[in-house]
Amino acid sequence: MARTYFLYIHLDDYLAQWFIHDHGGKHPVHLTRGSIESGILESFLEMQPDDVPQQIEANNPGAVIIAIPDFKSKDITSYNYLPKYAEDLLVATIRNRFDVELWTSLHKFSSLFKRQDELIYAFMCKHGIEVNEKNWNAIAKRYQRKRRSYRSACRMKKMRKKKKNLPDFKG
Repeated sequence: MARTYFLYIHLDDYLAQWFIHDHGGKHPVHLTRGSIESGILESFLEMQPDDVPQQIEANNPGAVIIAIPDFKSKDITSYNYLPKYAEDLLVATIRNRFDVELWTSLHKFSSLFKRQDELIYAFMCKHGIEVNEKNWNAIAKRYQRKRRSYRSACRMKKMRKKKKNLPDFKG
């Protein structure tokens, strides 16, 4: 039987819970074949440098454990190290995917509901995120930032359209 290799990444609680739930709810996480996270690992896994100790669970308390999937292009017995820049890319990708999921799930209802807290609680329940104040505040803050950015872009679009439709009074 083939040996399983693991990666350990540190995510905020709500993000870790969402990520685990999104990939089937099992711990360690087994990435979905064809997922962007799997593609990142396939592209950036390297051979373990001699001067870097092998990652183990004891050295990474609270980390999300990811089982490295088998790739046709790389033998994971040799290629099982993720450099810091690639780990940062993986975390940023997970965070971006969360933001997209959050926005697409909540934005369509934002004009119908005055209270965003109910929407956020429903999102948390649906996506396997523990309902507590810390998680709710973090998610609400991310949603508010996206909402503010979206509204700003809409205002700029309207202003450009108005400016474009104004007559030119050059003499």
